[in-house]
Amino acid sequence: MKYVIAFIISFFSSTLLFSQNKAGQNHISGTIRDGNSPVPNAYIFLKNYPDFNCLSDSEGFFKLRFPESLKIDTLIVSHLSYTKAQMAIKSLKNNPTNITLQSKTIVLDEITVKPEKDYLKDFFQKIAQNIPKNYPEKRHQMTGLFRKLSTNYEEFTHLTEAQVVVEDVGYTKEVKGAKIKIEHYRESGDFSEIDSTFLLLLKAQEDSYAFEEKNKVPSNPIIRLYEDNFIRKSYLDESPFNSNGYLNEFFGIVELPIYQEFLGYELVDNDTIFTIAYGTTDPPLGTTYIKVNSSDYAVVEFQVTRYLDPERELYEQFLMKYRKIQDKYYPEKLVHKVLRFINRNVGSHQMDISTLWFDEIKTENFKKLKSREIIERDEILPSNAFTYEQEFWKINKLSKAFPLDSAILKSLERHKKLEDQFKENGRD
Repeated sequence: MKYVIAFIISFFSSTLLFSQNKAGQNHISGTIRDGNSPVPNAYIFLKNYPDFNCLSDSEGFFKLRFPESLKIDTLIVSHLSYTKAQMAIKSLKNNPTNITLQSKTIVLDEITVKPEKDYLKDFFQKIAQNIPKNYPEKRHQMTGLFRKLSTNYEEFTHLTEAQVVVEDVGYTKEVKGAKIKIEHYRESGDFSEIDSTFLLLLKAQEDSYAFEEKNKVPSNPIIRLYEDNFIRKSYLDESPFNSNGYLNEFFGIVELPIYQEFLGYELVDNDTIFTIAYGTTDPPLGTTYIKVNSSDYAVVEFQVTRYLDPERELYEQFLMKYRKIQDKYYPEKLVHKVLRFINRNVGSHQMDISTLWFDEIKTENFKKLKSREIIERDEILPSNAFTYEQEFWKINKLSKAFPLDSAILKSLERHKKLEDQFKENGRD
């Protein structure tokens, strides 16, 4: 997408100002094995905060970075063909470490998998062709919880949460027709080292690039996260799910080919879900993948990782997860992980992780959002624009369903209780 390309250009044009400081990073590295054989494409993540994750490479090797405050968490290793393994991080004495998985048998009747290139092209074409049928074409409303966590990979430095209502006009129409209202909002203090002069420099660079209006990235983080949904933008020619754009995304061109690897399948509610990794390496790294319901060619999960340096230390990552309600698929979870550009010391230790979970979905008999209620695309969220309502957050369903891990809370409260921070940053 054009805005991603401009982002990369902007990043590399400033690399002389950057220095990667890896001090303070906490990580686990090792090899996933099945007896004497390596296990590629194993999914490794933290139990209580799965946004910190990675996949093992073709040799079974992995390296997972996470904040120091999460070292009391549990490491989970998952693969479709093996029994899930979990172990306390503190119990892993050696780094690198070797982890052995136990094989499991999966029996699925009448499943035919054809890895041939022509079959895959036909498969992805059907995904694009079925977008109008599988995703909502009518106006609908969704209630969601937005959370943005900032980290320097040693500590968590900032938290923003909001309950929002999203009203969308349908996936065949322009995404800017969607409206978002903030119903409740709270924000912690920001304990990062922020260089205002550096931010002004980045802003000047951003303003120097010309964007077509349809590709302009909104400044508002909630709107940006919702608009980052590739499936929602299938009407754009360059979308991976447009009938014209899927070949470039999933197969590339002769000079820059894209490779695919079938990772396996699983049975979910009597539907067979295929998982396919793709990327510029052969075999693919597994950090970019797609999960597709073979019965209707609907994308149920899609993760895209764009690396910004040859060592793959710096990256931007998108995750879209969908669920079926009646006969349409609606977003269940959207995630965007990106470098946090706040000072000259930029590196993979400094990230913003934005997540949007959706709960209630209304397809009829709802009150439309009014123009005066919605947030603007380039509206910055001043913390004191909203009253902090402590009682609401105590009973909020989504906050209870997706609580902050105790280690994250401890990290954010290293200077002051979160409740006090929320009150200080709320409107009087």
